[in-house]
Amino acid sequence: MKNLGHLTLTIVFLLFGCSKDDAPDPPETGGGQPIDNPEPTPNTIRLIDNAAFGKIMTDAEGKSLYLFSRDTKDTSECLDGCLSSWPVFFQETITVDTGLNTADFATIDRTDGAKQTTYKGWPLYYFANDTSEGDTNGDGVNDIWYVAKPDYSLMYASAQLVGHDGNNYLEDYTQGDGATTYLVDFEGNTLYRFINDQKDTNNFTNPDFSNDAVWPIAEIDLDKIPSVLNVEDFGTIDVFGRTQLTYKGWPLYYFGQDEARGDNKGISFPAPGVWPIANLNTEIAPAPQSTVKLAEDPGFGSIMTDAEGISLYFFSLDSKETSQCIDGCLNTWPVFYSEDIIVDDGLDSSDFATIDRSDGSKQTTYKGWPLYYFVGDSAAGDTNGDAVNNVWYIAKPDYSLMYVSAQLVGHDGVNYLGDYSPGDGATFYMTDIDGRTLYGFINDTKDTNNFTNPDFSNNSVWPIAEITLDKIPSIFNAADFGAIDVFGRTQLTYKGWPLYYFGQDEARGDNKGISFPSPGVWPILNTGTSPLTD
Repeated sequence: MKNLGHLTLTIVFLLFGCSKDDAPDPPETGGGQPIDNPEPTPNTIRLIDNAAFGKIMTDAEGKSLYLFSRDTKDTSECLDGCLSSWPVFFQETITVDTGLNTADFATIDRTDGAKQTTYKGWPLYYFANDTSEGDTNGDGVNDIWYVAKPDYSLMYASAQLVGHDGNNYLEDYTQGDGATTYLVDFEGNTLYRFINDQKDTNNFTNPDFSNDAVWPIAEIDLDKIPSVLNVEDFGTIDVFGRTQLTYKGWPLYYFGQDEARGDNKGISFPAPGVWPIANLNTEIAPAPQSTVKLAEDPGFGSIMTDAEGISLYFFSLDSKETSQCIDGCLNTWPVFYSEDIIVDDGLDSSDFATIDRSDGSKQTTYKGWPLYYFVGDSAAGDTNGDAVNNVWYIAKPDYSLMYVSAQLVGHDGVNYLGDYSPGDGATFYMTDIDGRTLYGFINDTKDTNNFTNPDFSNNSVWPIAEITLDKIPSIFNAADFGAIDVFGRTQLTYKGWPLYYFGQDEARGDNKGISFPSPGVWPILNTGTSPLTD
């Protein structure tokens, strides 16, 4: 065959009047003029960047593809005249751009006998009013048609609600036939909310997730959503260490007995409307009812109350996280206790805690102070318990100081009375809101600190009280307080006495400083204290 080929070439040369030496060189593979490579054939499904929607799916020519939210899995509900506006997309062999997976595409047989390509079970369509590559005129039409994207987290579906009981329901959960719009995830699983939940608060799920199989929390990483939805309506909350998606403040759930895509059986379980769907008509979830509220009182400013507006109180004889109001005292001053503390803006739930009382009951505390009611308050806003016996005070979050009554127990371990003679009995004195005792120094003069060194080298023994005075119990007169400059730092004064802490007071209520270095050198201060003179 090799010789025959050589003979053929020779005949061609003779016929055209040229010799073998005049023949053009054959194309070179390693040099000479390169051959132009043809453009690669575009994939049947492309992923292109759109200025409004990000990455969208198109056909090979760049014409946008769409999803129909009324479709069920692998079934098109766009029939007959619908197809004149929304022609089906079909390619027998699917090739895809990077970022797409051919395994997500399939072919369905439509009820009209035609075939259609699907993406993750969603049939794909064109829109007749898209005339040019990149047009997305079909997005949002009737709030049920959306440009096809591979990264939707949610879809906005429209279908008949069919409850767990087999009955058809309308959006108001009365029985009836008709489509309702609602949120589903991209796999078509219906999302629900619970009517007993509150804004950003899941009141259903058990701490051990033992009921999560019935109503699983929706743990969805929100990426892209259809244009009809507002991304600002979504959020997340922490539920015992897991993250739950919220919509308009409502925590979102699945129903464990929804089996097929499009199922919405949960709308009637256990009764219609207990677990409603969520859609654009959904109202913002109600804020949780605060168990501790802030109310404005004309005499006291911001005071703390319970959820019904009944005033709460501090007992100045209490020590930190320990109630001294026991037995008959409770007839007049019932304890306040709430298992779950929810607070108004302006309060921090971390400041509240629960203590076990000596009588076996529980009590709520604020910054360590047990909280009480007063039986003499009969209506919301009453503050009749304030200053009773000068030991009960309306509970406020912004007290700078408190007025307490307790046994004085010196650094030497001896019990003292208010005149610094040994003895048993309670004495009134000032503390800060954290229960740290405040002292004066007998060698100070009016508004003059004669103790602190310029370099503050002795400040650890008797630290100056650098307190910004805000609110004080009603027994005090604000005019008795002032402030002085101590080597560039500000020290609070009371009746001209510069105020100090004792560095060796450790626990709330400690008053060891009254005997250090000897009784009365560093006295406590109370309303009976005489003004300091020059």
